[in-house]
Amino acid sequence: MDSGTTTQLITVGATLGGVVLTLLTTTLVEGRKLKATRHAEAQKRAADHANWLRDERVKAYAGMSNAGEEAFQLIRSEFATLRPENRDEVEARWRERRNELRKAHNQVALFGTDEPRRRGKDLWKVARNGVNAILAELDSGETAVRRASLDHVLTGISESGDRFLEACRADVQGTAPDL
Repeated sequence: MDSGTTTQLITVGATLGGVVLTLLTTTLVEGRKLKATRHAEAQKRAADHANWLRDERVKAYAGMSNAGEEAFQLIRSEFATLRPENRDEVEARWRERRNELRKAHNQVALFGTDEPRRRGKDLWKVARNGVNAILAELDSGETAVRRASLDHVLTGISESGDRFLEACRADVQGTAPDL
């Protein structure tokens, strides 16, 4: 083999080696870019999901707070004048409010964190059990709702609502509640 052929073989070998190294490097770089792109997309999806969940949580907390306030207002205004002759009408309105309160609690149970869930359940139970106690008093022969019973229910709802809001505030702001 003459020196020209040897030089050409060396040049071709070096060129092929360079091409192979370039292909390997390009493949490695593209693989890293693809992995980085996938990681960035996964982080974006996670951030979008976290934002969506936070928005749903805030909506659920607001819905529960509003439903609790509506129940409080109904009990305060309607149960003070509850008599046997208007009981069916008041009970029908209470059932609507109770159902709204339960639906709101279900949203909190679905989207909320542990403490607001617990506090929301307390609020729902205080309202439900308090009104059940008032209705049981009427069933036992009372002709009107006793003021002490009404005050007990309203105080329970108000205090439970305050604890619920404090737990929600702590959750949304990312602080520990002072409960």
